[in-house]
Amino acid sequence: MVNTVAEMEVLEEKMPESPWHNEKVRECEDMLREAVKSLPTAVVFRDLFFHFKGKRYAPDLAIVLQGAPPIESIGLVYRIPEDGPAPDAIIEVAVSSKSLGEALGDKVEFYAEMGVKDYLVIQAFPEKPVRLWFCHPNLGELPRPVNEAVLQTLGLRVLVQGQKVRIFDREGNEILPLREAVERERQQWKEVEQRLIEVLEQERKKREELSEALERERRRREELEKRVAELERKLRGENF
Repeated sequence: MVNTVAEMEVLEEKMPESPWHNEKVRECEDMLREAVKSLPTAVVFRDLFFHFKGKRYAPDLAIVLQGAPPIESIGLVYRIPEDGPAPDAIIEVAVSSKSLGEALGDKVEFYAEMGVKDYLVIQAFPEKPVRLWFCHPNLGELPRPVNEAVLQTLGLRVLVQGQKVRIFDREGNEILPLREAVERERQQWKEVEQRLIEVLEQERKKREELSEALERERRRREELEKRVAELERKLRGENF
């Protein structure tokens, strides 16, 4: 477990993030949690300090596929290897030139020393198209700009569209942020509801048309009955 002194030091290091940064990280976090929910041992950490060989950084998102300790036993610092294994994949969201420089600089060396296999940097500057940087730190690679990134450890493909980050699983199915997934489900529900309303309206009109047709046939029958009765009366009169 992390001692109190270390935790107090970490609290002093932590800096508040901008709402834009928090929003972009949250979107990625939602998609990652959805992506790994079928992996019972996988854990997604956000803003947790990883301590290794006297240094520590708190990546925006880190995924440990196996061997992570119970989250209730972790303080503000995750010590490697005392508390558990290093993350298999790390994602940093950079919303300024300063944070991008940090993500592409000292952090890369630190993550390489830890043995991180997949490292993705999402350059999400406000009012600019998102860019991706990707590498395999454990192989000594440095982040390079890419059009899409394949996180082999997670079986995910990441690409961008304007200011939107899109993630797909191994089968090519898109994984949506929770808010967008809810909105899409709501939209689909509205479409189904509208189709049902249209079907019911069509059925109502058919019933009305059938009712009107039956009414016309009833009136026609009454008219025919009257004509038959009148002809019968005339016929009886002629016979007399």
